[in-house]
Amino acid sequence: MNTLTAFFDWLLTTSLRTSILTLLVLGVQFMLRRQLSARARYALWLPVLIVLLTPVFPESRWSLENVFRAETAPLLPLPMLTEALIFDAVSEPITPPPAPIDWAKIGLQVWFGISLALWGFISFSFIQTLRRFKSTRLPISDELSEKVAQIAREVGLSRTPRVWTSAAIQSPAVTGLLQPILLLPALFERHFTAAESRLILKHELTHLKRHDLPLNALLCLLMALHWFNPLLWIAFYKARLDREAACDAQVLENAPPQRRVEYGHALLKAETAFAPLQLSLGFVGLFQRGVALRSRIQSIASHHQPHPAMKLITLASISLLTFLGITRAEEPFNVIGKAEFRPGDSIRITNVQRADDFLTVTADYELASESEATIALYITATKGDGRSKTAETQSKTITKGKGTVTLHHPAISEGMPHISFYPPKGGRVFGGVYFGTAAEAAASQKMEWSMTKAPVAPKNPLAAKLKAIILPHVAFTNATLEEAIEFIRLKSRDLDSATTDAAQKGVNIILKESAQKTTAKITLHLKDVPLGELLRYVTELSQTKFQMTPFAILITGISEPEVKPATATARAVPVAAKNEIILPQVEFQEATLDEAISFIRIKSRDADPAKQGVNILLKPGGGANAKITLSLKNVPVNEALRYIAELTGHKLSGEAGTYIIAPMK
Repeated sequence: MNTLTAFFDWLLTTSLRTSILTLLVLGVQFMLRRQLSARARYALWLPVLIVLLTPVFPESRWSLENVFRAETAPLLPLPMLTEALIFDAVSEPITPPPAPIDWAKIGLQVWFGISLALWGFISFSFIQTLRRFKSTRLPISDELSEKVAQIAREVGLSRTPRVWTSAAIQSPAVTGLLQPILLLPALFERHFTAAESRLILKHELTHLKRHDLPLNALLCLLMALHWFNPLLWIAFYKARLDREAACDAQVLENAPPQRRVEYGHALLKAETAFAPLQLSLGFVGLFQRGVALRSRIQSIASHHQPHPAMKLITLASISLLTFLGITRAEEPFNVIGKAEFRPGDSIRITNVQRADDFLTVTADYELASESEATIALYITATKGDGRSKTAETQSKTITKGKGTVTLHHPAISEGMPHISFYPPKGGRVFGGVYFGTAAEAAASQKMEWSMTKAPVAPKNPLAAKLKAIILPHVAFTNATLEEAIEFIRLKSRDLDSATTDAAQKGVNIILKESAQKTTAKITLHLKDVPLGELLRYVTELSQTKFQMTPFAILITGISEPEVKPATATARAVPVAAKNEIILPQVEFQEATLDEAISFIRIKSRDADPAKQGVNILLKPGGGANAKITLSLKNVPVNEALRYIAELTGHKLSGEAGTYIIAPMK
């Protein structure tokens, strides 16, 4: 998962949490509307901001999510592919179904595009508005400059902000993060009395003292990120209203009734004298209109001292809302994954205790299929050698019947925990249940094997390799077929972890002359692709086809008929020659037919325990001048000769213990 996708997932989760939290905050404000002070109402939005900025939500058993989380039902086993199906899927080209629409990717792109456009529009509009103010600003009087400096000292500012007056400024406001600016309309001093103008200036400078400008910029950024959430638009709007009311309360703190009347008159006068900023996303201003303004004036006129206990209630509400917002439910460790038993056998997990360094599980069991067994707790590792380290506390010998067992795993590793039945003296599992977190349980469902059936040997080991070897990354750009096949040969040997014998790793791939004639170029980019699927894509793009033979992949021209095994050869060749003489490596580069046959004769004697080798008869005819390029490992002599015959337009037969290579008629 790339960084942007992970960020988008976190953003959606955060947006949902803050939507619920917004409703809770609005509910608290409504229930306590007569008791809450303006500053307390504004402070109640702090949990919403904290949740919006929390990168990781910690787990807690007291999280509100635990109330709404439904009990996770046991997952049902996925249908398993049989070996026959696997063989058919590899040997016959299958047209893949059209890829489903990736709505998550589309949603990510839409969100990112709109967020970027919205933030760009906000920034551009703010800069343009500020430039217009700067280009039309007027000089300020010494009296106004002195008044601003005096009020700045009163509110506790360390330095006096710059002051701009302009006819383009619609209403008093402050802006600027690094260098705050006080914006005043050109007729500001004419429209207000000295007392009213003083209160308005104090309001604006109090915004600077309360650091409302950087907080406003942060809200603008969050609004651009969460543009799709209407509840957060409401939350941001309400927070700005409460911010202004809180600033009013601080300006009028301990003020006599007369000053409150003057402040109310100043707000009403400003409503008729000035228009509010049309684009205020980058500005913090004084004035509002309509219901919002009437609500502020009513709050100023009906001011009352809140009960002392309300401070404690407000603090408790903020703490509780923050806790509910940032905590998530604990991940359950007993989600059931893959489960499979013989008739009469069962394991039921009753308790799971898990920490970073141990796992203890209690389970009820019933054993009916065997008189004795070992019940064990293991973790099937998803990295490493596939099994975790063992200890005596992980297993217990049980007898036929019912019982309860507690097993302790002393070392947790990354993987899928399970409790399973094993034969008492060791052997293959014959039943068990996987469990763990939801992710671990889901991972166990993807295992395509049966715990209660004996493993079926693949009909063709090559088919198993085509499915089991996964290439983590494949990138071709205008590659030739020969280049792609050579890459696949090398990677199949490097990634063949299931084969212990180094000489047998990888797959043999034979490129026939009809396939070598293709001029198609291959361009593809894949991740985590099975070898069989990669070969299918490569042959489709190169306008060739591949066929699986017992010991090699044969790539031919798309119009060339299928190559069928030479059954007559198998009947006529002596048993020793067919089954015992294995050539460890056959490597030809532009070799003639005579050179290839001579090589096989010599190597067959070296590989024959009796040092006799095989007899090979080459009948005269066409194709003798063909060039052979071939790379095989651990292939029987008769198969090596059959491939050589195919590549040179000959057929292979057997007669009286001798291989006969003759031109095709």
